[in-house]
Amino acid sequence: MSQAIHSSTSAATDVAEFMTDLDGGQFDRMLSIALSQVAAGTCDNDGKGEVAIKLAFEKVPGSSMVTCKHTLKFTRPTADGKAGEEATRKTTLHVGKFGRLTLAPENQLAMFDRTGATPAAPAA
Repeated sequence: MSQAIHSSTSAATDVAEFMTDLDGGQFDRMLSIALSQVAAGTCDNDGKGEVAIKLAFEKVPGSSMVTCKHTLKFTRPTADGKAGEEATRKTTLHVGKFGRLTLAPENQLAMFDRTGATPAAPAA
């Protein structure tokens, strides 16, 4: 079975929706807190801070789904040096047409594969 390859420069995944889908919205919340703490620490302590996001994908066998391992790491300057945190969690996402990542399948009845075609019936 051939898969459709998304070769255009158009974006299939809604990034704002993707970020809020990660860990049921907790990743988005943690990112918001990290950004604010790093910005405040940078201004208050005249130092440099950093926020890093790492995303790693692994296919869920036998499906059109991936597990996204997402890591948020940040360091913020303090009066005595620096402080930071790191959190790593996983979220399973559906891969739709052209690689669109969503928490729920694009077609709730899962009648179509990611190319939009009807999948072949399982062998009896």
